[in-house]
Amino acid sequence: MSGDVLLAEHVYRETCSNIRATDDISFKLMGIVPLLSGASFLTFFLKEKVPVEAGPVIVMLSLFAALVTLGLFRWELRNIQTCSWLKRRAEALENYVVTEARVPKQPKPPRGIGKTEAEKWIYSVTVVAWLSIPLMVSQLGAQPSWLISVYIVFAILIVVFTVLSALGDIRVRPGAQIVVCR
Repeated sequence: MSGDVLLAEHVYRETCSNIRATDDISFKLMGIVPLLSGASFLTFFLKEKVPVEAGPVIVMLSLFAALVTLGLFRWELRNIQTCSWLKRRAEALENYVVTEARVPKQPKPPRGIGKTEAEKWIYSVTVVAWLSIPLMVSQLGAQPSWLISVYIVFAILIVVFTVLSALGDIRVRPGAQIVVCR
């Protein structure tokens, strides 16, 4: 075997290892974020009645949790982009090393819903769920008008950024080149 082929095989192995690492991070976050959010929701909803005085705390906690979830979502979109780039690189290396073999291509996701779409749904739903807590458990109408205004402005901004993030196309197309920065 030539040195170029050996180098390509080494890079291919490392690329596949990096793909597994990005997938591992994604699956851990997709399990932890909804689980912790669900546990928090249950805590709020299982209480008999939330006192009016707790309204500001609930609003701030809700906005904080939605922002943290949105931040994790944005980070995860970059992780998906990196994984997409790594998959394109692996395909190119496969074409280089196995030029004559008829290796099957990776199948398309069922109904067009794969890892990327699933993560967009999970994070978007979690953000919206966090933002719905003040509407469901606190007497928001009994809160000071400044608090309601702050909540509405921030909730709208968070929803807009979440929608923009979910609708954005972050996949790396074949032939595209990006620089991976961490």
